[in-house]
Amino acid sequence: MAEYKYKVVYDWIKEKIDNRVYKFGQKLPSENFLCTKFNISRQSVRKAYVALTMEGYVYSIHGSGYYVKKESNSGQSKKTIGIIMSYVANHMFPSILYGIEEVLLENGYGMHLGITENCFDRERKCLELLERDRVAGIIVEGTKSALPNPNLDFYQRFIESGIPIVFIHNYYMELKVPSVLMDDIRMTKEITMLLIKAGHVDIGCAFKYDDLQGHRRFQGFSEALNTAGIPLVDDHVKWFASKKELWTQNRYGISMDVDSVKAVTGYVCYNDILAEEFLMEAKKASISIPQQLSIVGFDDQNVQLDDGHYLTSVRHPRKKLGIKAAETLLDIIEGNGHIDNCERVIVPSKISIRDSIIPIK
Repeated sequence: MAEYKYKVVYDWIKEKIDNRVYKFGQKLPSENFLCTKFNISRQSVRKAYVALTMEGYVYSIHGSGYYVKKESNSGQSKKTIGIIMSYVANHMFPSILYGIEEVLLENGYGMHLGITENCFDRERKCLELLERDRVAGIIVEGTKSALPNPNLDFYQRFIESGIPIVFIHNYYMELKVPSVLMDDIRMTKEITMLLIKAGHVDIGCAFKYDDLQGHRRFQGFSEALNTAGIPLVDDHVKWFASKKELWTQNRYGISMDVDSVKAVTGYVCYNDILAEEFLMEAKKASISIPQQLSIVGFDDQNVQLDDGHYLTSVRHPRKKLGIKAAETLLDIIEGNGHIDNCERVIVPSKISIRDSIIPIK
């Protein structure tokens, strides 16, 4: 009798998948729902799902449930992955995309690329196109990820339709989806500690407030000061935001508070682009870097400072980040992985130590 009950559930789900009532990537009914519907035990329902999994009809995501894996017989292919990035001409993005594409091509998937320029309206247009083209999954770098997002309705529709989403670099706190992140917090803490170990106690910083990366780097900076017993001085912290017309030119358009900068001996820059702007502003103010002010950055662009010195900087794990994001998404689509809905996958990095830190005597 138990065998018969298991077969009823098996046949019911299989028939609905074959007839596209439940479509590729869509979440299937829960075990509790099926137990109630067919008045059978959870063991029988689970046996039906195990059989469907072994036959390639469904896959499971730990903590989430079962999803349709089998393609329909309608001839429509769902082997395209939507990629949403803030920019591509920036120094690191081509390597990230190369890593993503390498994994997708090896597994027979294509890409549909959209560029937001870190603007909400462009993000929405990208999402509209991906919804129209019925992609199999999405890798997205969030837009102004530290701010409330007006496009969450689109993301929720994708999630409800069983289309998996993986964030890269950042994430939206409202969405329970995986993200693949650079180790911003730990690396900022480590690079700030290099300044502290060189005797610097008056340390400033500049971080981007409208993207999550800036918040995470500020957290690492604060942790380093706390570990060393150094108080954080608000006047030494500068926050800035994206400016589309400048950001697309690899500039931020910062304005230096000269008095605040002269009050510190070390400085942590959000990234190397900012460090280059900071260097130009410092020259205007007759501040010699690194002789008068030691600085560090992010992304390892081999920035040259005054008198042949080069910037100490955190290496961005560009290609590795792209590879891991693509692998994470395909594991979900193909049913090979067991990643939790909101797991944060951290890709490790290292620091390129050069001579932009001058010890305090």
